[in-house]
Amino acid sequence: MASEPQTPIRSLTIFLLHTGVNRPDKALRDPGKLKLIEIHAGAVKLGDLYVQSPRAHPPAWGNFFKGYIDLGALGHVSTSAAVLLTTARRRLFAITFGHGRHLLEPSACEERFGIRVVLNSIDEHGLRSIDKKTFDAISTHSRVQSSREAGAPDFGLDVELDLLRAATGTPKSEEFGKRLSGMDSLHAAVRVDVSNLRDLLSGYFDRFEDESYRKSFPWVDHIAEVSNKLTIAALDGSLVDGIRANSPRCWLAVPEIVDWASIKGFRYGSGSRKPEYHDLHLPDFLATAGDVSALTPEVLRKRYANAIDLSDHPLHRWSVYHCLYCELEHIGDSYLLTGGKWYRVSRDFVDTVNSYVRSLPRFSRSLPEYVDSSEADYCQRVANELPNQFALMDRKTIAIGGAYNKIEFCDLFTNRGDMIHIKRYAASSVLSHLFSQGVVSGEAFRSDRAFREAVNSHLPAAYRISSPERAPNPSVYQVVFAVVSDVPDDLSLPFFSRVNLKHAATRLQAYGYRTALAKIQVADRIAKTRRYRPK
Repeated sequence: MASEPQTPIRSLTIFLLHTGVNRPDKALRDPGKLKLIEIHAGAVKLGDLYVQSPRAHPPAWGNFFKGYIDLGALGHVSTSAAVLLTTARRRLFAITFGHGRHLLEPSACEERFGIRVVLNSIDEHGLRSIDKKTFDAISTHSRVQSSREAGAPDFGLDVELDLLRAATGTPKSEEFGKRLSGMDSLHAAVRVDVSNLRDLLSGYFDRFEDESYRKSFPWVDHIAEVSNKLTIAALDGSLVDGIRANSPRCWLAVPEIVDWASIKGFRYGSGSRKPEYHDLHLPDFLATAGDVSALTPEVLRKRYANAIDLSDHPLHRWSVYHCLYCELEHIGDSYLLTGGKWYRVSRDFVDTVNSYVRSLPRFSRSLPEYVDSSEADYCQRVANELPNQFALMDRKTIAIGGAYNKIEFCDLFTNRGDMIHIKRYAASSVLSHLFSQGVVSGEAFRSDRAFREAVNSHLPAAYRISSPERAPNPSVYQVVFAVVSDVPDDLSLPFFSRVNLKHAATRLQAYGYRTALAKIQVADRIAKTRRYRPK
Protein backbone atom coordinates (compact mmCIF):
# COMPACT_ATOMS: atom_id res chain seq x y z
CA MET A 1 0.00 0.00 0.00
CA ALA A 2 1.49 3.35 -1.10
CA SER A 3 2.04 5.92 1.64
CA GLU A 4 0.43 9.36 1.37
CA PRO A 5 2.73 12.01 -0.15
CA GLN A 6 4.32 14.29 2.44
CA THR A 7 3.22 17.93 2.49
CA PRO A 8 5.97 19.91 0.75
CA ILE A 9 7.98 22.58 2.58
CA ARG A 10 6.72 26.07 1.74
CA SER A 11 8.52 29.36 2.26
CA LEU A 12 6.05 31.83 3.77
CA THR A 13 6.34 35.48 4.78
CA ILE A 14 3.77 36.24 7.46
CA PHE A 15 2.65 39.52 9.03
CA LEU A 16 0.38 39.88 12.06
CA LEU A 17 -1.82 42.95 11.72
CA HIS A 18 -2.72 45.28 14.59
CA THR A 19 -5.82 44.56 16.65
CA GLY A 20 -7.76 47.42 15.07
CA VAL A 21 -6.85 46.38 11.53
CA ASN A 22 -9.71 44.08 10.64
CA ARG A 23 -10.67 45.16 7.11
CA PRO A 24 -8.84 45.09 3.77
CA ASP A 25 -9.04 48.88 3.40
CA LYS A 26 -7.03 49.20 6.64
CA ALA A 27 -4.55 46.43 5.79
CA LEU A 28 -3.78 47.26 2.15
CA ARG A 29 -2.60 50.48 0.55
CA ASP A 30 -5.05 50.42 -2.37
CA PRO A 31 -7.25 47.29 -2.36
CA GLY A 32 -9.52 48.74 -5.08
CA LYS A 33 -6.74 48.30 -7.65
CA LEU A 34 -6.20 44.63 -6.80
CA LYS A 35 -7.98 41.55 -8.08
CA LEU A 36 -9.87 39.74 -5.31
CA ILE A 37 -10.01 35.94 -5.28
CA GLU A 38 -11.84 34.20 -2.44
CA ILE A 39 -10.14 31.04 -1.18
CA HIS A 40 -12.51 28.23 -0.13
CA ALA A 41 -12.14 24.67 1.12
CA GLY A 42 -15.53 23.24 0.32
CA ALA A 43 -18.11 25.49 1.96
CA VAL A 44 -15.57 27.06 4.33
CA LYS A 45 -13.97 30.35 3.33
CA LEU A 46 -10.27 30.36 4.26
CA GLY A 47 -9.31 33.87 3.21
CA ASP A 48 -9.10 36.54 0.52
CA LEU A 49 -6.25 36.65 -1.99
CA TYR A 50 -5.50 40.12 -3.38
CA VAL A 51 -3.47 39.99 -6.59
CA GLN A 52 -1.75 42.79 -8.47
CA SER A 53 -1.81 42.33 -12.23
CA PRO A 54 1.65 41.31 -13.52
CA ARG A 55 3.61 44.06 -15.25
CA ALA A 56 5.98 43.11 -18.06
CA HIS A 57 9.10 45.21 -18.61
CA PRO A 58 12.67 44.80 -19.90
CA PRO A 59 15.14 43.54 -17.29
CA ALA A 60 16.60 46.33 -15.12
CA TRP A 61 20.14 45.54 -16.23
CA GLY A 62 19.10 46.29 -19.81
CA ASN A 63 19.36 50.04 -19.16
CA PHE A 64 23.14 49.63 -19.41
CA PHE A 65 22.69 49.07 -23.17
CA LYS A 66 20.02 51.73 -23.71
CA GLY A 67 20.67 53.65 -26.93
CA TYR A 68 22.89 50.91 -28.33
CA ILE A 69 20.43 48.06 -28.89
CA ASP A 70 16.72 47.42 -29.09
CA LEU A 71 15.85 46.60 -25.48
CA GLY A 72 12.97 44.47 -26.70
CA ALA A 73 15.54 41.96 -27.92
CA LEU A 74 16.37 41.19 -24.29
CA GLY A 75 12.89 39.89 -23.61
CA HIS A 76 10.64 40.93 -20.75
CA VAL A 77 10.32 40.02 -17.10
CA SER A 78 7.18 40.39 -15.05
CA THR A 79 6.77 41.20 -11.40
CA SER A 80 4.02 39.56 -9.40
CA ALA A 81 2.54 40.54 -6.06
CA ALA A 82 -0.21 39.08 -3.92
CA VAL A 83 -1.44 39.15 -0.33
CA LEU A 84 -3.56 36.52 1.38
CA LEU A 85 -5.65 37.92 4.25
CA THR A 86 -6.95 35.34 6.69
CA THR A 87 -7.92 35.19 10.35
CA ALA A 88 -6.70 33.07 13.26
CA ARG A 89 -7.28 33.61 16.98
CA ARG A 90 -9.59 36.49 15.98
CA ARG A 91 -6.67 38.38 14.48
CA LEU A 92 -6.02 39.24 10.84
CA PHE A 93 -2.86 37.85 9.25
CA ALA A 94 -1.28 38.78 5.92
CA ILE A 95 0.81 36.25 3.96
CA THR A 96 2.68 37.93 1.13
CA PHE A 97 3.86 36.46 -2.18
CA GLY A 98 6.33 37.92 -4.64
CA HIS A 99 6.45 41.69 -4.02
CA GLY A 100 3.28 41.51 -1.95
CA ARG A 101 4.81 43.24 1.07
CA HIS A 102 4.67 46.49 -0.92
CA LEU A 103 0.88 46.17 -1.10
CA LEU A 104 0.56 46.29 2.71
CA GLU A 105 0.02 49.46 4.71
CA PRO A 106 3.24 49.50 6.81
CA SER A 107 1.57 51.02 9.86
CA ALA A 108 -0.93 48.13 9.89
CA CYS A 109 1.64 45.52 10.88
CA GLU A 110 2.49 44.44 14.43
CA GLU A 111 6.08 45.25 15.42
CA ARG A 112 8.36 42.45 16.67
CA PHE A 113 5.88 39.71 15.77
CA GLY A 114 8.48 37.67 13.91
CA ILE A 115 11.31 37.85 16.42
CA ARG A 116 9.06 36.90 19.34
CA VAL A 117 7.79 33.85 17.47
CA VAL A 118 11.36 32.83 16.61
CA LEU A 119 12.72 33.24 20.15
CA ASN A 120 9.77 31.43 21.69
CA SER A 121 10.15 28.54 19.24
CA ILE A 122 13.89 27.84 19.46
CA ASP A 123 16.25 26.64 22.14
CA GLU A 124 18.48 29.16 23.92
CA HIS A 125 21.38 27.76 21.88
CA GLY A 126 19.35 27.29 18.69
CA LEU A 127 20.33 30.46 16.81
CA ARG A 128 21.79 30.15 13.32
CA SER A 129 21.98 33.82 12.31
CA ILE A 130 21.44 37.24 13.85
CA ASP A 131 21.17 40.78 12.49
CA LYS A 132 22.36 43.39 14.95
CA LYS A 133 22.92 47.12 15.25
CA THR A 134 25.77 48.20 17.50
CA PHE A 135 25.54 51.55 19.31
CA ASP A 136 29.24 52.27 19.54
CA ALA A 137 31.55 55.01 18.30
CA ILE A 138 30.21 54.22 14.82
CA SER A 139 26.77 52.62 14.65
CA THR A 140 27.08 49.49 12.53
CA HIS A 141 24.61 47.03 11.06
CA SER A 142 25.82 43.47 10.60
CA ARG A 143 24.68 39.92 10.04
CA VAL A 144 26.51 37.07 11.73
CA GLN A 145 25.93 33.46 10.70
CA SER A 146 26.99 30.21 12.33
CA SER A 147 27.67 26.82 10.79
CA ARG A 148 25.63 25.24 13.60
CA GLU A 149 23.14 26.22 16.29
CA ALA A 150 24.69 28.47 18.93
CA GLY A 151 23.84 30.90 21.71
CA ALA A 152 23.85 34.71 21.47
CA PRO A 153 27.35 35.12 23.05
CA ASP A 154 28.80 32.86 20.33
CA PHE A 155 27.80 35.50 17.77
CA GLY A 156 29.70 38.24 19.60
CA LEU A 157 26.44 39.89 20.66
CA ASP A 158 26.90 42.41 23.47
CA VAL A 159 23.58 42.46 25.29
CA GLU A 160 24.03 46.08 26.40
CA LEU A 161 25.49 47.67 23.26
CA ASP A 162 23.73 45.68 20.54
CA LEU A 163 20.17 45.87 19.28
CA LEU A 164 18.96 42.53 17.95
CA ARG A 165 17.22 43.38 14.66
CA ALA A 166 16.43 39.86 13.44
CA ALA A 167 17.09 36.25 14.36
CA THR A 168 17.10 32.91 12.53
CA GLY A 169 16.94 29.54 14.22
CA THR A 170 15.75 25.96 14.17
CA PRO A 171 12.45 25.40 16.04
CA LYS A 172 12.36 22.81 18.78
CA SER A 173 9.19 21.40 17.19
CA GLU A 174 9.14 20.77 13.44
CA GLU A 175 5.42 21.60 13.32
CA PHE A 176 6.48 25.27 13.39
CA GLY A 177 8.96 24.81 10.55
CA LYS A 178 12.37 23.56 9.56
CA ARG A 179 13.68 27.11 9.96
CA LEU A 180 12.26 30.39 11.27
CA SER A 181 13.54 33.90 10.76
CA GLY A 182 12.05 37.25 11.61
CA MET A 183 11.85 40.69 13.11
CA ASP A 184 8.50 42.34 12.42
CA SER A 185 7.51 39.78 9.79
CA LEU A 186 8.04 36.04 10.17
CA HIS A 187 9.75 33.97 7.46
CA ALA A 188 9.01 30.27 7.83
CA ALA A 189 10.19 27.21 5.92
CA VAL A 190 7.39 24.88 6.98
CA ARG A 191 5.32 21.94 5.79
CA VAL A 192 1.86 23.43 5.23
CA ASP A 193 -0.92 23.74 2.71
CA VAL A 194 -3.88 26.10 2.51
CA SER A 195 -6.23 23.74 4.35
CA ASN A 196 -4.23 23.75 7.60
CA LEU A 197 -2.76 27.27 7.32
CA ARG A 198 -5.04 28.67 10.04
CA ASP A 199 -3.89 26.03 12.51
CA LEU A 200 -0.29 27.01 11.83
CA LEU A 201 -1.08 30.74 12.24
CA SER A 202 -2.86 30.02 15.53
CA GLY A 203 0.30 28.31 16.77
CA TYR A 204 2.42 31.28 15.72
CA PHE A 205 0.05 33.69 17.45
CA ASP A 206 0.32 31.69 20.68
CA ARG A 207 4.10 31.94 20.37
CA PHE A 208 3.83 35.69 19.85
CA GLU A 209 1.69 36.10 22.99
CA ASP A 210 4.00 33.91 25.07
CA GLU A 211 6.58 35.76 27.20
CA SER A 212 8.72 32.76 28.10
CA TYR A 213 11.44 34.00 25.70
CA ARG A 214 12.39 36.48 28.43
CA LYS A 215 13.83 33.62 30.50
CA SER A 216 16.36 32.65 27.83
CA PHE A 217 16.71 36.02 26.12
CA PRO A 218 15.96 38.61 28.85
CA TRP A 219 18.03 41.30 27.08
CA VAL A 220 15.96 41.28 23.87
CA ASP A 221 13.49 43.86 25.17
CA HIS A 222 16.19 46.27 26.37
CA ILE A 223 16.14 48.28 23.14
CA ALA A 224 13.89 48.12 20.08
CA GLU A 225 13.90 50.42 17.07
CA VAL A 226 10.45 51.88 16.36
CA SER A 227 9.29 51.28 12.79
CA ASN A 228 5.52 51.76 13.02
CA LYS A 229 4.60 55.06 11.33
CA LEU A 230 1.67 55.74 13.62
CA THR A 231 3.84 55.31 16.72
CA ILE A 232 6.55 57.54 15.22
CA ALA A 233 3.94 60.21 14.44
CA ALA A 234 2.67 60.08 18.04
CA LEU A 235 6.22 60.30 19.41
CA ASP A 236 7.02 63.23 17.11
CA GLY A 237 3.93 64.98 18.48
CA SER A 238 5.13 64.41 22.05
CA LEU A 239 8.57 65.66 21.01
CA VAL A 240 7.14 68.96 19.78
CA ASP A 241 5.05 69.28 22.97
CA GLY A 242 8.23 68.76 25.02
CA ILE A 243 10.14 71.38 23.05
CA ARG A 244 7.34 73.92 23.50
CA ALA A 245 7.31 73.19 27.25
CA ASN A 246 11.11 73.65 27.51
CA SER A 247 11.59 70.05 28.59
CA PRO A 248 15.09 69.47 30.03
CA ARG A 249 15.03 66.05 28.35
CA CYS A 250 15.16 67.51 24.82
CA TRP A 251 18.29 69.16 23.43
CA LEU A 252 20.47 69.54 20.34
CA ALA A 253 23.92 68.04 19.77
CA VAL A 254 26.37 67.68 16.89
CA PRO A 255 25.36 64.28 15.45
CA GLU A 256 28.72 63.04 14.15
CA ILE A 257 32.46 63.20 14.75
CA VAL A 258 33.83 66.51 13.46
CA ASP A 259 37.14 68.34 13.48
CA TRP A 260 36.37 71.10 15.97
CA ALA A 261 39.58 72.94 15.10
CA SER A 262 38.14 73.66 11.64
CA ILE A 263 34.75 74.88 12.91
CA LYS A 264 34.26 78.58 13.66
CA GLY A 265 30.63 78.29 14.75
CA PHE A 266 27.10 77.23 13.85
CA ARG A 267 24.15 78.84 12.07
CA TYR A 268 20.53 77.78 11.74
CA GLY A 269 19.75 78.32 8.07
CA SER A 270 21.97 79.06 5.09
CA GLY A 271 21.96 82.86 5.10
CA SER A 272 25.33 84.43 5.86
CA ARG A 273 23.55 87.16 7.88
CA LYS A 274 22.17 84.59 10.32
CA PRO A 275 23.65 84.79 13.84
CA GLU A 276 26.57 82.48 14.52
CA TYR A 277 26.70 80.42 17.73
CA HIS A 278 29.47 78.67 19.60
CA ASP A 279 27.59 75.34 19.73
CA LEU A 280 24.21 73.80 18.95
CA HIS A 281 21.52 74.62 21.51
CA LEU A 282 17.78 74.22 21.29
CA PRO A 283 16.91 77.69 22.71
CA ASP A 284 19.16 79.30 20.07
CA PHE A 285 17.40 77.41 17.29
CA LEU A 286 13.97 78.29 18.67
CA ALA A 287 14.95 81.95 18.71
CA THR A 288 15.39 81.71 14.92
CA ALA A 289 12.27 79.59 14.32
CA GLY A 290 9.64 82.27 14.91
CA ASP A 291 6.36 81.29 16.55
CA VAL A 292 7.09 78.20 18.65
CA SER A 293 3.37 77.35 18.74
CA ALA A 294 3.61 76.76 14.97
CA LEU A 295 6.50 74.30 15.36
CA THR A 296 5.88 70.89 13.76
CA PRO A 297 7.96 67.75 13.11
CA GLU A 298 8.04 68.76 9.42
CA VAL A 299 9.62 72.11 10.34
CA LEU A 300 12.28 70.30 12.39
CA ARG A 301 13.07 68.07 9.40
CA LYS A 302 13.21 70.94 6.91
CA ARG A 303 15.26 73.40 8.99
CA TYR A 304 19.02 72.89 9.03
CA ALA A 305 21.96 73.47 11.33
CA ASN A 306 25.17 74.44 9.55
CA ALA A 307 28.73 74.19 10.83
CA ILE A 308 30.80 77.11 9.49
CA ASP A 309 34.52 76.81 8.77
CA LEU A 310 37.18 79.39 9.52
CA SER A 311 36.59 81.06 6.14
CA ASP A 312 32.87 81.42 6.86
CA HIS A 313 31.91 78.67 4.43
CA PRO A 314 29.45 75.83 5.23
CA LEU A 315 31.36 72.76 6.40
CA HIS A 316 28.61 70.41 7.63
CA ARG A 317 24.83 70.49 7.23
CA TRP A 318 22.32 68.48 9.26
CA SER A 319 18.56 68.69 9.66
CA VAL A 320 17.58 69.98 13.10
CA TYR A 321 15.55 66.79 13.59
CA HIS A 322 18.71 64.71 13.05
CA CYS A 323 20.52 66.79 15.72
CA LEU A 324 17.72 66.42 18.27
CA TYR A 325 17.98 64.18 21.29
CA CYS A 326 14.92 63.52 23.43
CA GLU A 327 13.81 61.11 26.13
CA LEU A 328 10.11 60.79 26.89
CA GLU A 329 7.40 58.51 28.24
CA HIS A 330 4.61 57.33 25.93
CA ILE A 331 1.75 55.00 26.90
CA GLY A 332 3.74 53.54 29.79
CA ASP A 333 6.99 52.95 27.88
CA SER A 334 10.28 54.86 27.67
CA TYR A 335 11.36 56.18 24.28
CA LEU A 336 14.34 58.12 23.03
CA LEU A 337 15.16 59.96 19.82
CA THR A 338 18.74 59.95 18.59
CA GLY A 339 20.24 60.26 15.12
CA GLY A 340 16.79 60.82 13.63
CA LYS A 341 15.42 57.47 14.87
CA TRP A 342 13.12 56.53 17.75
CA TYR A 343 13.87 53.63 20.10
CA ARG A 344 11.78 51.99 22.79
CA VAL A 345 13.85 51.19 25.88
CA SER A 346 12.73 49.04 28.77
CA ARG A 347 12.38 50.92 32.06
CA ASP A 348 14.36 48.29 33.95
CA PHE A 349 17.28 48.75 31.58
CA VAL A 350 17.05 52.55 31.86
CA ASP A 351 17.01 52.35 35.65
CA THR A 352 20.01 49.99 35.73
CA VAL A 353 22.10 52.21 33.46
CA ASN A 354 21.11 55.45 35.23
CA SER A 355 21.84 53.99 38.64
CA TYR A 356 25.33 52.94 37.54
CA VAL A 357 26.17 56.32 36.00
CA ARG A 358 24.94 58.15 39.11
CA SER A 359 27.23 55.99 41.25
CA LEU A 360 30.28 56.63 39.07
CA PRO A 361 32.71 58.92 40.95
CA ARG A 362 33.20 62.49 39.74
CA PHE A 363 36.78 63.63 39.24
CA SER A 364 37.94 65.27 42.45
CA ARG A 365 40.28 67.76 40.80
CA SER A 366 38.80 70.86 39.17
CA LEU A 367 39.75 71.17 35.50
CA PRO A 368 40.38 74.63 33.97
CA GLU A 369 37.58 76.32 32.03
CA TYR A 370 37.38 75.87 28.29
CA VAL A 371 38.14 79.11 26.40
CA ASP A 372 39.62 77.46 23.34
CA SER A 373 38.72 76.66 19.73
CA SER A 374 39.44 72.93 19.95
CA GLU A 375 40.27 70.14 22.39
CA ALA A 376 43.87 70.20 21.12
CA ASP A 377 44.23 73.90 21.93
CA TYR A 378 42.71 73.33 25.37
CA CYS A 379 45.10 70.49 26.22
CA GLN A 380 48.12 72.46 24.99
CA ARG A 381 47.14 75.53 27.01
CA VAL A 382 46.46 73.60 30.23
CA ALA A 383 49.79 71.75 30.00
CA ASN A 384 51.63 75.02 29.35
CA GLU A 385 49.93 76.93 32.17
CA LEU A 386 50.07 74.11 34.75
CA PRO A 387 53.18 72.07 33.90
CA ASN A 388 53.51 70.79 37.48
CA GLN A 389 50.04 69.22 37.35
CA PHE A 390 49.45 68.16 33.73
CA ALA A 391 51.58 66.58 31.01
CA LEU A 392 50.44 66.89 27.39
CA MET A 393 49.77 63.56 25.65
CA ASP A 394 47.22 64.72 23.10
CA ARG A 395 48.08 63.80 19.48
CA LYS A 396 51.05 61.72 20.59
CA THR A 397 49.93 58.51 18.94
CA ILE A 398 51.52 55.15 19.67
CA ALA A 399 51.42 52.17 17.31
CA ILE A 400 49.95 49.07 18.92
CA GLY A 401 49.04 47.00 15.85
CA GLY A 402 45.78 45.16 15.41
CA ALA A 403 42.47 46.84 14.56
CA TYR A 404 43.32 50.13 16.28
CA ASN A 405 46.78 50.61 14.69
CA LYS A 406 47.66 53.85 16.55
CA ILE A 407 46.12 55.29 19.70
CA GLU A 408 46.72 58.05 22.22
CA PHE A 409 47.62 57.13 25.79
CA CYS A 410 45.36 59.98 26.92
CA ASP A 411 44.96 63.72 26.32
CA LEU A 412 46.35 64.92 29.67
CA PHE A 413 48.27 62.90 32.25
CA THR A 414 48.41 64.24 35.80
CA ASN A 415 51.06 64.04 38.50
CA ARG A 416 48.68 61.77 40.44
CA GLY A 417 48.35 59.13 37.72
CA ASP A 418 45.10 60.36 36.14
CA MET A 419 44.71 59.45 32.46
CA ILE A 420 42.30 62.13 31.23
CA HIS A 421 40.46 61.64 27.92
CA ILE A 422 38.69 64.77 26.65
CA LYS A 423 35.89 65.27 24.09
CA ARG A 424 33.54 68.10 23.21
CA TYR A 425 29.91 67.29 24.04
CA ALA A 426 28.05 65.81 21.05
CA ALA A 427 25.76 62.95 20.12
CA SER A 428 26.03 59.39 21.43
CA SER A 429 28.36 58.13 18.70
CA VAL A 430 30.90 60.89 19.39
CA LEU A 431 31.03 60.31 23.14
CA SER A 432 31.14 56.55 22.57
CA HIS A 433 34.39 57.14 20.69
CA LEU A 434 35.76 58.83 23.82
CA PHE A 435 34.87 55.89 26.07
CA SER A 436 36.24 53.35 23.58
CA GLN A 437 39.52 55.26 23.43
CA GLY A 438 39.88 55.04 27.20
CA VAL A 439 39.28 51.30 27.24
CA VAL A 440 41.77 50.51 24.46
CA SER A 441 44.44 52.69 26.05
CA GLY A 442 43.89 51.17 29.50
CA GLU A 443 44.13 47.63 28.14
CA ALA A 444 47.31 48.38 26.21
CA PHE A 445 48.93 50.11 29.19
CA ARG A 446 48.15 47.12 31.38
CA SER A 447 49.29 44.38 29.00
CA ASP A 448 51.78 45.79 26.46
CA ARG A 449 55.35 46.55 27.55
CA ALA A 450 56.20 48.23 24.23
CA PHE A 451 53.23 50.53 24.67
CA ARG A 452 54.37 51.54 28.17
CA GLU A 453 57.87 52.24 26.94
CA ALA A 454 56.48 54.40 24.13
CA VAL A 455 54.32 56.27 26.66
CA ASN A 456 57.41 56.98 28.75
CA SER A 457 59.26 58.33 25.73
CA HIS A 458 56.55 60.98 25.28
CA LEU A 459 56.23 61.96 28.95
CA PRO A 460 58.32 64.65 30.66
CA ALA A 461 60.90 63.20 33.03
CA ALA A 462 58.93 64.10 36.15
CA TYR A 463 55.90 62.12 34.92
CA ARG A 464 57.55 58.96 33.65
CA ILE A 465 56.45 55.62 35.05
CA SER A 466 59.03 53.53 36.85
CA SER A 467 59.93 50.08 35.53
CA PRO A 468 57.85 50.10 32.30
CA GLU A 469 59.05 46.56 31.67
CA ARG A 470 56.73 45.34 34.42
CA ALA A 471 52.93 45.38 34.32
CA PRO A 472 51.76 48.35 36.43
CA ASN A 473 49.48 48.18 39.43
CA PRO A 474 46.30 49.55 37.78
CA SER A 475 44.80 50.69 41.09
CA VAL A 476 47.45 53.42 41.15
CA TYR A 477 45.93 54.94 38.01
CA GLN A 478 42.55 56.50 37.29
CA VAL A 479 40.92 56.74 33.86
CA VAL A 480 38.95 59.99 33.64
CA PHE A 481 36.41 60.76 30.94
CA ALA A 482 36.09 64.55 30.66
CA VAL A 483 33.32 66.11 28.58
CA VAL A 484 33.47 69.74 27.45
CA SER A 485 30.05 71.37 27.82
CA ASP A 486 28.70 74.91 27.95
CA VAL A 487 25.51 73.87 29.77
CA PRO A 488 25.74 75.26 33.33
CA ASP A 489 24.07 72.25 34.96
CA ASP A 490 25.49 68.79 35.57
CA LEU A 491 26.19 66.60 32.56
CA SER A 492 23.10 65.10 30.88
CA LEU A 493 24.57 62.44 28.64
CA PRO A 494 22.46 60.80 25.91
CA PHE A 495 21.19 57.38 26.93
CA PHE A 496 23.40 55.39 24.55
CA SER A 497 26.37 57.40 25.83
CA ARG A 498 25.43 56.35 29.36
CA VAL A 499 25.27 52.72 28.17
CA ASN A 500 28.72 53.00 26.58
CA LEU A 501 30.10 54.77 29.65
CA LYS A 502 28.85 51.95 31.88
CA HIS A 503 30.33 49.37 29.53
CA ALA A 504 33.72 51.14 29.39
CA ALA A 505 33.96 51.79 33.13
CA THR A 506 33.02 48.20 33.93
CA ARG A 507 35.76 46.85 31.67
CA LEU A 508 38.37 49.22 33.09
CA GLN A 509 37.38 48.41 36.66
CA ALA A 510 37.73 44.71 35.82
CA TYR A 511 41.36 45.47 34.95
CA GLY A 512 41.74 47.15 38.35
CA TYR A 513 41.63 50.81 37.28
CA ARG A 514 39.71 53.49 39.11
CA THR A 515 37.35 55.44 36.85
CA ALA A 516 35.73 58.86 37.06
CA LEU A 517 33.61 61.26 35.04
CA ALA A 518 34.43 64.97 34.73
CA LYS A 519 32.91 68.05 33.18
CA ILE A 520 34.94 70.84 31.63
CA GLN A 521 32.86 73.99 31.70
CA VAL A 522 32.97 76.28 28.69
CA ALA A 523 33.64 79.84 29.88
CA ASP A 524 30.47 81.90 30.02
CA ARG A 525 31.83 84.62 27.76
CA ILE A 526 32.52 82.02 25.06
CA ALA A 527 29.28 80.09 25.44
CA LYS A 528 27.07 83.18 25.15
CA THR A 529 28.93 84.85 22.30
CA ARG A 530 26.73 85.45 19.27
CA ARG A 531 28.44 86.82 16.17
CA TYR A 532 27.03 88.46 13.06
CA ARG A 533 28.78 88.78 9.74
CA PRO A 534 29.60 92.43 8.97
CA LYS A 535 27.44 94.06 6.31
